[in-house]
Amino acid sequence: MSSRTCTTRRADGPEDVLSWIEAGDQDAPALVLLHGIGSDALLWQKQIDAFAPHRHVLAWNAPGYAGSTPLPDNALPGDPDVWATQLAEGLDALGISHCVLVGHSLGALTATRFAITHPERVSTLVLSSPAHGYGQKAGESLLPAMQARINDISRLGPAGMAVRRAPRTLASGAPPEILADAVAAMGRVSVAGYRDAVHLLACGNLTADLAHWNGPLHLIGAEEDVIIPLQKVRELASIFPRARLHVIEGAGHASYLQAPEQFQAALTNALWT
Repeated sequence: MSSRTCTTRRADGPEDVLSWIEAGDQDAPALVLLHGIGSDALLWQKQIDAFAPHRHVLAWNAPGYAGSTPLPDNALPGDPDVWATQLAEGLDALGISHCVLVGHSLGALTATRFAITHPERVSTLVLSSPAHGYGQKAGESLLPAMQARINDISRLGPAGMAVRRAPRTLASGAPPEILADAVAAMGRVSVAGYRDAVHLLACGNLTADLAHWNGPLHLIGAEEDVIIPLQKVRELASIFPRARLHVIEGAGHASYLQAPEQFQAALTNALWT
């Protein structure tokens, strides 16, 4: 496993950097992992280790996360096309023309918009505990619940927010080391990256976007998820009956962290069907 960065140049000159964790044979089929709002590429460690022997695995740090440059000041962070374009440019720079694309939570909004705007580049779309978004218009005032998220990180700082919010990403009884990993990941979030990600959450509309995706679709829901309850994932599966639904038992929102063997079994199924 190694860290890798790619750069693209904005029209007005400065370079944008996207940082990634990369593992596996670069000639193998690509598996691309997109994290959620309170995480980063490092939290995909168990999936990277599991699939690197057979896949070229790439986990991005979204704009403003870890070593990735925040979105430019003139961008509308609520516009999913902005995020999908960042992903497209990053994959171009890394030479990835085709992949299985996995989006967890907020990452599902970017993954789906990328899939519908670049369908020839996505063989299978996998959405884990997907955030649905609130369908606001980019640039308008945030809903109070969304503004409260930004207020939290501004007031408490990433570490304080992590202590408050990270335990909710796991089912009760999670081992202390798993909870520590979740808290540490959320504590690494930057204020700028989180702020822009909240705008994406506010403006995304997953159901509307998925209506334009005609390729293979797998949905993963977690039995004890209190952030994106399993019932919400089941409802999404009922809207798109061609989707294959996988249920992770005994895990919360970060099911890939808390129940990695089950998560990897679901992902393996998606890779081969």
